[in-house]
Amino acid sequence: MSSIKYRSCVGALVFNEKGQVLVCKRASKKKTAVGKWQFPQGGVESGRDEDYYIAVLREIKEEIGLEVADDKLRFVSKIEEPLSYLYEYRNSFTKAIGKVFNHNGQMIHWHLFFLPKDLISLIDFGFEEKPEFDECKWFNFDEFLNQEEQPNNDNDQTLPVPFKKEMYKQLLTLSKPKIEQYLQQQ
Repeated sequence: MSSIKYRSCVGALVFNEKGQVLVCKRASKKKTAVGKWQFPQGGVESGRDEDYYIAVLREIKEEIGLEVADDKLRFVSKIEEPLSYLYEYRNSFTKAIGKVFNHNGQMIHWHLFFLPKDLISLIDFGFEEKPEFDECKWFNFDEFLNQEEQPNNDNDQTLPVPFKKEMYKQLLTLSKPKIEQYLQQQ
């Protein structure tokens, strides 16, 4: 009997004044599901003794080039319990990116941030040598999760990474009241 091992991670759910969420298109060849969409996220660096909030700020800076500032990106809340997913097709995943991992999935501590819609123009993918993403856009969370892949699509659809979709459904349920409450107070 094998035990499941999760990598400790953080995620940033960024939303705007219309309640839309920021989704980013995977560009990195070191990953599977290139061309699919997800939220900024990454590992907690245990060697740095990093807490989750510091880790999510680092990931936001590395992946989309933003920093928290009152007139721009604002921290709003966090999801109390981490959400997890398992990698799909573990063997092909490992072969596809040429790495061996000592974990079967990720346990993500989610943080919610507000960014005014027009400030999407501040996003900069140039902080990593091999950027994780090559495009970001605002999307309705419900619609993002409920799309079906169309045959013969030319990769123009905004489809979530398949093995993260169930976790994103949980994230929607847990984040929606927090997002609505924040927007009502503005």
